[in-house]
Parts: sequence; C-alpha cells; structure tokens
Amino acid sequence: MSLGTSRRQFLGSVVGAAWSVARPTRPSWAMAAGTGCVVLDLQEQCSSRESVAGYQSALAGMRDLPRRGAGGALIVPAALAIPLPAVGRIVSCLQLGGTVLLESGAGFAAESEFQAHRAALRDGLGVRIEAPVRLWPRTIPYIHYSWPYPADVRDFSRVVPLGRQPGEIIARVDGMPAALKRRYAGAGGAGGTLIFLGSPLGPALWAGDAEAKRWLSRVVAS
Repeated sequence: MSLGTSRRQFLGSVVGAAWSVARPTRPSWAMAAGTGCVVLDLQEQCSSRESVAGYQSALAGMRDLPRRGAGGALIVPAALAIPLPAVGRIVSCLQLGGTVLLESGAGFAAESEFQAHRAALRDGLGVRIEAPVRLWPRTIPYIHYSWPYPADVRDFSRVVPLGRQPGEIIARVDGMPAALKRRYAGAGGAGGTLIFLGSPLGPALWAGDAEAKRWLSRVVAS
C-alpha cells in the first residue's frame, strides 16, 4: 500500500488479504495495566509462545509511562496468518492514530506458511519482505536499531529482511533492513504508525535482555 492510499482502500485491502490467508482462529488480547498497550495473541497463528510471554512480562513492569491517546498501542507478537478479528483491531488502532508493533513470526515457518505471511503483509499492509536469513553463525548476532534511539539487541535466530518500499528503516543486521516504521493516514487525518519487526524481540524480552526492554519502553512511550 502506498502512503497515499485512502482509508477505504486500506481497509478493503487488509480485509481481503485476511480472508485469503486466515484460518479459523480466535485471537485474544490483554491490556497491560498502566501502559495503554494491548498484546494481541494470535493463538495457533502465533509462532512463538515465548514471544507473547516476553512482551507481557516486559509491559507488566512499565506502569509509569504517559497515558496514550485514543488509538493506544497494539503489539502483535510472532505473527503468521492474521485472522479477521485481529485485522479489525489493527485497522482500528491505526485509524485512531495509535501505534501497531507487528512482529514477524515467519523466520522458521514452513514454505507455505511463509508465502501466506508474505502475501498478507504485501496485500494487506503494503509491507514487502524477503525470504528468511539465518543469522548465526554467519554474522555477529546483533540487531542494530536506529529509532527511537540507537540500540543493539542480540538475535541468534533468523531475520525476515525487508524489501524496497516506503517508510523508514529503523534497524539493520549485517547490512540487511530488519525493521520498518511507517505512518498511515487515519480518520480525520490523525495518522497511526506501523512498526514492523523482521527480527523477533519477544524472546529477548522473555530472557530478560535489558536493552530489549529499554527499546520497547521507549517505543511505547513515544
């Protein structure tokens, strides 16, 4: 989706993509007290329970953050296919000017699951990704973030690199773009922000990585 796509076109493309790849799934969500953040658990379409637990654990300790606006923040850990109820929540958050942090769970997915994930991101959110790349032992396993501040977070698994597209690349590993930040037009012109992570942050949070926690807290606070 281009940055100039209308709200109606955006909603239509997201819902269309969801119908094409979603399986019967009832996602669950839980508000992290005091943060204005919701963690959206895609159940069987989440590839890592560790990632869900990591975000929930990290957010539980962030009770003194500024209160967020109407859109709030939505975190979708380790996503594969995106069921319709989750699509509705993502669209609503972005249209209300909120922030959606969508973490790819396709690093170790089967080929068919990866292709469905890739199509859903491309057709629904205009996010273009490349095939997963194994990081260890081919390179030093650090994801180098440039936003919202410079930070290095370990990742010994695989990264889903980003292709050429609109938006700001906010993280790289071994020269590959690993995370994206993009603004979306919403109702009344109040645009939300999509943050796509091609490298999973949730497992680092679950392991108690201090830099990962600081990075997430800054994203939530911004």
